[in-house]
Amino acid sequence: MAGPTRGGNGRFSRSIETAERDAEAVALRSKGWTVQRIADELGLADKASAYHAVQRAFADVPYEAVDEARRLDLERIDRLVDQAWAVMEREHVAYSNGQVVRQRTGDVERDADGTERLDDKGRTIPEYEPVMDDGPVLAAIDRIRSLLERRAKIIGYDAPTRSRVEVITRDMIEDEIMKLETELGERADHPGAR
Repeated sequence: MAGPTRGGNGRFSRSIETAERDAEAVALRSKGWTVQRIADELGLADKASAYHAVQRAFADVPYEAVDEARRLDLERIDRLVDQAWAVMEREHVAYSNGQVVRQRTGDVERDADGTERLDDKGRTIPEYEPVMDDGPVLAAIDRIRSLLERRAKIIGYDAPTRSRVEVITRDMIEDEIMKLETELGERADHPGAR
């Protein structure tokens, strides 16, 4: 495998093989592979080499393609949020050992005409209802939150904001005290004026 060679300007340029390997690295990364797994798969020296291969491939992508990829990512995130939202809005029954977990309602089972149903010993049969499981709802909420955070990063909502910092010095404080003392002195000299 050929490594980098120097071009006419003295700077390193990538060989075709390196560019192809970089493209393969970014393809594997887009499938969710870790950089260590990519390094192992492509026979790279270490994780850093795999990371740099991915970064070089991204740098080769024209700006228009980056915008298109960003748009596609946002569409995917929106679809995933929709699916997670649907999970969040559904009711989920709790299971334990493969059985639906149920709880007594306080009522008893009744026939269609309203008569209480009795078991084989003549006792009323308590009515049960399934216990709802909040776990899937909470997991969907967490997933939606992480998807929205990712979306905010792509769009740039979380970009740092500029703020103005004002430094107050001892001289500024003393000047303000002198102004206030002067103003109080003037008011004392002219009690009716405001």
